[in-house]
Amino acid sequence: MLFLTHTCLLQKVLGSANIKNKNLDAYVYNVVPDLLTIHPQISSSETHSIKRTLQIPAGYPLSAYVMFHLLVDDLAHYGYICQDCKEEFDPHSQGYSYTKGKPLINSILKLYNTMQKEISYNEAAYRSHLIIEMIYDLVILNQINSLKTVDLLAEAINFTAKNKIDEFTATVNQLYDVGESKIREVMKEASFYITKERMERIMNIEGRVRLYTNKFGSKSSDNLFYEGVKNIFLQAKDLIDDDDEFFLQETAQTIKNYGWFPPLT
Repeated sequence: MLFLTHTCLLQKVLGSANIKNKNLDAYVYNVVPDLLTIHPQISSSETHSIKRTLQIPAGYPLSAYVMFHLLVDDLAHYGYICQDCKEEFDPHSQGYSYTKGKPLINSILKLYNTMQKEISYNEAAYRSHLIIEMIYDLVILNQINSLKTVDLLAEAINFTAKNKIDEFTATVNQLYDVGESKIREVMKEASFYITKERMERIMNIEGRVRLYTNKFGSKSSDNLFYEGVKNIFLQAKDLIDDDDEFFLQETAQTIKNYGWFPPLT
């Protein structure tokens, strides 16, 4: 799932536990596995393949929120929590984003065939799950707006970069050992790009379609391709519009049953 879904879910989990979390940086730790990939030398497979553990290192309590992100992604990608995930791609994965994305696979293959572009079944399966994750933010938009999730994440990024950068870099480096200089570079970039204004610009179908076309190297000015991708996004929205609460509720309960609780700080 993407930044805002992760943030919204954590807000709901902390809210249901009646925890008034004063640590704004907790929400930044919660997106670290995706945030680090801003750096060109850090891959998502690297950030998502560390061992899932509830034994948080002494002196680094907020790293528990990094683990929360990984548990959520396990359920979205695999349908279960895998303690030693190697982040291996499986087009037949049973996670929420893959099972919901299966009806999109043929639509993606047909679109690329129409455009005379080559794409494998496995790549179409990967992109189908990504489209589900990209559209999910919009499906839960009412909740995101109600909880002011966009404002919170933007504020948290800015606060951490300005006030908690030393603690943040030490904690993240303890988990990933990628070097504190790279972590600081990531936060500098994040402070510039992850703002309320920029996030609000992509909180619509058109914004998400642009993200997709930019990510996969096709110009959104190619109208035929753009409209084809937009239709797939609308199809994805129809697939999950009626069960927007299901993933959030099931995930929160599963993680609670697994034994994850917010750290006392």
